[in-house]
Order: sequence, then C-alpha cells, then structure tokens
Amino acid sequence: MTIATLAVALLAVALRIVAYDPWAQFHADEFYQYLEQGHRLATGYGAVPWEWREGVRNGLIPQLLAGPMWLGTAIAPDGILAIHLARLGFAALCLMVLAGAWGLGALQSRRHALVALLVAAVWFDGVRFSVYVLSESLATALIISGAALVLGKRWLPLAGFLLALGVLVRLQYVPFVATFVLLAAGRDWRLWRSLILGGLAALALGIASDLANGQVPLRWVWANVAQNIGAGRAARFGTSGPFAYLAMLYAGLGPAAPLILIAAYFAGKRYRPLLAAALVTVLAHSLIGHKEYRFIWLAVFTLLTLAAIASVNLMDRWTARKPGAARFALPALCLAWCGAALAAMVSTGGAATARSGGEITRVAHTAASLQQVCALAVPLQWHNNVIAAYLRRDLRVYEIPEAMLQGKAPLPPAIAQAANAVLAPSPPAPGYVPQSCAAGEGRRACLYIRPGACEPANARQFERQTYMEANDL
Repeated sequence: MTIATLAVALLAVALRIVAYDPWAQFHADEFYQYLEQGHRLATGYGAVPWEWREGVRNGLIPQLLAGPMWLGTAIAPDGILAIHLARLGFAALCLMVLAGAWGLGALQSRRHALVALLVAAVWFDGVRFSVYVLSESLATALIISGAALVLGKRWLPLAGFLLALGVLVRLQYVPFVATFVLLAAGRDWRLWRSLILGGLAALALGIASDLANGQVPLRWVWANVAQNIGAGRAARFGTSGPFAYLAMLYAGLGPAAPLILIAAYFAGKRYRPLLAAALVTVLAHSLIGHKEYRFIWLAVFTLLTLAAIASVNLMDRWTARKPGAARFALPALCLAWCGAALAAMVSTGGAATARSGGEITRVAHTAASLQQVCALAVPLQWHNNVIAAYLRRDLRVYEIPEAMLQGKAPLPPAIAQAANAVLAPSPPAPGYVPQSCAAGEGRRACLYIRPGACEPANARQFERQTYMEANDL
C-alpha cells in the first residue's frame, strides 16, 4: 500500500507538471491581484488595480510570492525565472491538499486513504486549479488539511491554524469553516480551546501581514464585503440565478455527477460536519449574484473526497459477500475513478478551456526584451494578459481603447506618438513593422514596432495606471 500511495503522489505531481503553463492564466486575478503585486513588493514597480487601491484584499499571497520573485529577479532579471519560482512554489504548497485527502480517508483505512488520494491527484479541476495562483486553491489545501486533523483529533492547534489561515487566504470560505467547526467541535471544550489557540496564531500572522503591507489590520475584511456586495462591484463581472451552482456542479463533475453527489452522503457519520459545510457553502454562495465555479471549489473537492471514501465503503460491503472478488476490487475501483475523472475532463473541454492569453503574454515579454522598445501599447481587451511581472522591466504601457481591436477606430495618434511598440493581431497604423507573432485559442497576437522615439506628452490619459484609475479598473 505504501508503494501504491507513493505512486499516486508521483502521478499527482506529474499531471500538474504537464498542466503547468507559465504564460497563460485561468483568471485575471492570478495576474493582477497576486503575481503583479508580488512582483511590485519584490521590485518596487507594477500596476495597482482597484482592489488594492480600495484595500479589499490582504497581502498574504503577494507576500508569499515576493520572495521567489525577488530571488528569480536577482538570478535572471531578463527572463521569467521569477515567474517559474513563484508559480511553481505556489503549486507546491497546494499539494498539501493531497495530504488532506489522504488524512480524511485514513480515518477509516489505508484503502480509503489511497482512493481519496487518487481522486485528489487525478481530478481534472483539482489539477488545473492547483497550477494557477488562485486563493481558492491554497485555501482549499489549508482547510482540507486542517479538517482532517480535527476529525482525527490530532495536532489540534495546528488544525486551528490551518483552518483560520485558509479563511484569511479566502474570506469567502468563512461559511465552510464556521459550519465545520461548530459541528465537529460541538461541546468538546478542549477541542475548542486548541482550535482557538491555533486560530489566534493565524490571526496574529494575518495582522502582521497587514501591518507589513501598510494596511490597517483586518480592515480589508470590511472593505471586501462593503465593496463586492454592498457596492455591487462583484456584480460588474456578471450575475446568475440562485440555481447556477447546481448546473456548474453537474457540468464540472461530468457524467458521474449524480453518483458522486449521492455517494458523498454515505461516507459515514464522522464526515457529516464536512458534508454539511460543503452544502452550506454552496447555498451561501448561491445567494450572491456573481458566481464562478472556483468560488465553490472547496465544497466541490470535499464532495469528491467524501464520494471517494463512500465508494470504498460500498466496495467493502460488496467484497464481504463475494470474497473472491476482493483481490481485484480495489484496482477496479481506482480505474473507475480515473475513468470518471477523464470523462469530467472531456465534458468540460479539457485544458484548452482552462487557460487563456498565453500568446499575448509571450509576445509582450518579447517586446520588453527589445531595448529599442521605449513604450508598449496594448488593446484594452488584452489588458489582463500584460503585467510588469512578465515584462521584466519598468516599461511604460498604454491602453488602446476597445474600438481599435474591433476595427471601428484607428490607433489614437497620441498613443502612436507615445509608444513605438504595439500588440495587435494586424498592423495598427502605417509605419509599424511586424517583429514576432504567437497564436493560440483562435487568436493571433503580434508585436509591431515603428522607428523613432517615444513622445508621451499627449498620451497621459492612456498610460496604464492613469487609465486604470480613471476607469475603475
């Protein structure tokens, strides 16, 4: 069983290496909220989006990334070693979710642990989320690991620390942690004391992080709720009805969705606090207009893990009646879960649907590597894929209004004077010569350069930070 566990763990790492793409992103948050802010802490320059201007986020993830960013910049200032170190280091931390899944299964047996670990290792969404710098990925790893310790009644102060830190990393997971702790601890005051002790240590770390980031301690909690829900900022990115998450669950879990959701209930009585926490999380997020599948990933992963554990319970009952099948039952069950994971991946479209914009980011990096480029102009539609962390120097960036990429307006003359390099799918204006192109996802991104200097005097309103502040980006 030890060899099988090691093999599954290695499989998990291998799948994540295959899925890793240093250029692409799953969501703009990954670039602007985390990598860019980590780069800004490490180098002193970078774009500041509205979330950081309004103070709705804490600095834990950027501070975590700043060290690898600084080291990578010191070793190879012109390449993307800093990006590799930051993203791969973050992905390595997210591997903690494997230990959490194994720990939950081990509460019953090593067979349960192995199957829970396998599902965590191969499930498509688990693989893709873990190689992107997303707060949901890290928070899920922290909280699931903490939950396994709580249910196992082991290392309880550490469990409280992990649970509280998970909430600090992803505030929206408060309903999960609150429900789980209330049901799991009950009237066990010794357990409560240990969890509170560990939680206070995490809170102290969070306060220290806020102070180091120049923030009033924990003010971001109120700012986050006030801005995203009170002021409706999150709704700008789209809203959907109260049953949207049910549709996402069935889409994300693939053809086996009904079986997985039903099976989660039969994991066993000791796991009921986790099941309740997952359901409360989906319900609570269903009441918020803006919905994304990643927002409920902790609940989805919990349901998958519980279903994995329940499947071993079912296997054990079956083999008790048919002892001759016991030898082949566990390998067959593992193959069935691999098939379900593959079916879910195919039903969601595979890796191509999980990342975007790598071709834009690569061409932008190429532009910044050319010393004759004194300023770069980027169509607003490609804004999310071009950040200073990938440019690797403090290059002036201008935002081109949407109309140019839509073919409804020419490149503004002020930008043409201010930037001698432009990213676009076709020549943006006379005098710009193509240098390099990259293609991906049905899109072509090219770098065009014109001779001459950059004259920024009349283009300040298009300069990135000015434009972002004026347009609430």
